[in-house]
Amino acid sequence: MASATIKRIPTSALRTGMFVHDLDCNWMDHPFLSNKFLLDNVQTIQKIASAGIRHVYIDVSQGRDVEEAPTAQEVQAAVQSQVEQLAAKPSEESKTSVAEEVDRARALFREATSVIRNLMEDVRLGKQVEVESIDPMAERMVQSVFRNHHALTGISRIKTKDEYTFMHCVSVAGLLITFARAQGFAEQDIHQVAIGGLLHDIGKTLTPDEVLNKPGKLTPEEFEIMKGHVTHSRDILQETLGISQTALDISVLHHERIDGTGYPLGLSGEQISLIGKMSAIVDVYDALTSVRVYKEAWEPSVALKKMLEWSPAHFDRTLVQHFIRCLGIYPVGSLVALESGLVGIVLEQGKDLLRPQLRIVYNGRKRCYEKVRDVDLGNNQNDRIIATVSPADHGIDIGAFL
Repeated sequence: MASATIKRIPTSALRTGMFVHDLDCNWMDHPFLSNKFLLDNVQTIQKIASAGIRHVYIDVSQGRDVEEAPTAQEVQAAVQSQVEQLAAKPSEESKTSVAEEVDRARALFREATSVIRNLMEDVRLGKQVEVESIDPMAERMVQSVFRNHHALTGISRIKTKDEYTFMHCVSVAGLLITFARAQGFAEQDIHQVAIGGLLHDIGKTLTPDEVLNKPGKLTPEEFEIMKGHVTHSRDILQETLGISQTALDISVLHHERIDGTGYPLGLSGEQISLIGKMSAIVDVYDALTSVRVYKEAWEPSVALKKMLEWSPAHFDRTLVQHFIRCLGIYPVGSLVALESGLVGIVLEQGKDLLRPQLRIVYNGRKRCYEKVRDVDLGNNQNDRIIATVSPADHGIDIGAFL
């Protein structure tokens, strides 16, 4: 979307004859089968507005133009400037390195996924949730994050399509623990955040498999069925002994949006609790950065920049900025291209978030694998990150190198 013919305009400025290049929102939040189409009737414009979409990108080379609208390059430059301002602040140092924690984090993620899979299958069979059954796992996740929060969040990006629902719950828990710790939550409250993350999608046990696992975009009718999982989660957890208000808020509020266009309650602004706002950010980030049957994963830094762009309509902008700060501009597990042509995986955040530690694995110019070696960009001023790269572009298995 780098062409000068692509412009970002408010939905209120849409007119028939314009060509929509991109519906500037999370792919889960709109009812259209495609992001690109010609606006040939007023009803479609009304449908875009009613979906809560505040801005869209139009291609003026294929349809009507609009004056005084920023180009895609100008929007991206403004977001990049915000990101670089965030990177200017010194980052927090961890108790242990990612290398020291990653094996424990990998085993923990695998075990937690199994626990959630078994729990959700029990609920599907009509059994009640027992918080005590996940308490130890929640505590182990909290302790892992306290040792090094990048290890678990980096590992959690590596998911399999058929296990997505369970892995997503574990990922959201790990990310929320990280976020809550950065926000200064007390440790006992962070434990409840972990439980809420693990259970936030428990209502999907009552969503029909043909909707939950559909290998394609949902129809409007199917989307309404899918949205019902939040209400199911609320009903299940309200009947669960020992569930906290924090955990309940995470489950009930993670699809609410700041501008009131979310569901199921349509809350806005300060009607949404702090943990509710945080869980909305984390849930979308994990969904965007996960590969699904019907979509490729976005690179983490791309997802973070888009979420910053979507603020403050959908997310609390300050909280998105804080989330970026605690994950890093290029989160652990990101694949990045250097000015030299080398391609590496982010291993560790440095004091300068734009210059992390990398594991070099590939040469983009020669199109071949490199001898694996680690490079600290903080100590190497002769090279720099110029872009993020999709692992699929070069067939790189991130998990094999972490």
